[in-house]
Amino acid sequence: MPRLVVYSDYVCPFSYLAESGLARLKLEEGVVVEYRPFELRPAPAQLPDPADPALVAQWERTILPLAATLGVEMRRPPVVPRSRKAHELAAFAREKGVFPAMHDALFRAFFQEGRDIGRIDVLVDLAVALGLDRTETRVVLDVDRCTPEVEAAELEAVRRGILAVPTFCRDDEELAGLQPYPVLRAWVRGESIDGP
Repeated sequence: MPRLVVYSDYVCPFSYLAESGLARLKLEEGVVVEYRPFELRPAPAQLPDPADPALVAQWERTILPLAATLGVEMRRPPVVPRSRKAHELAAFAREKGVFPAMHDALFRAFFQEGRDIGRIDVLVDLAVALGLDRTETRVVLDVDRCTPEVEAAELEAVRRGILAVPTFCRDDEELAGLQPYPVLRAWVRGESIDGP
């Protein structure tokens, strides 16, 4: 069964848009996808203003039309948070056996509901909705219990030379950026592709 490692970020619109193609790969090709965290803007990097005209224009000209083409429900989020705690919650959810549902919930909360997934109270609410204990989740996030796991995965990304998300990894090869499904499928199959 083919295995794909995917580096993504819960605040990256292209990572979210890649989910539709990954769902097809899982269904049609039997691909096993393993997600790894990659923070686009780790502290102390400056966060962009969500009302910045250039950012708004990118959403209007590129991201939202792509979402419509792919049939993905998506809205421009009103905030641009840090994603470290969201990745830590995903790691905790993996421990608890609910990673797939949490992965989807984090993307949905940010890109469909416009919730600030950089806030611990928002993350705890997402966890509780999936049956995780409120107090345990808050403690895990407050004391940074999953931080070493997230940092180790991000260090691995640095060692691999990954600079952007989404990045798809198969064996020792990487394919960066949102890809049309036929290109991604051919690449996973080991067939030659045109482009990156």
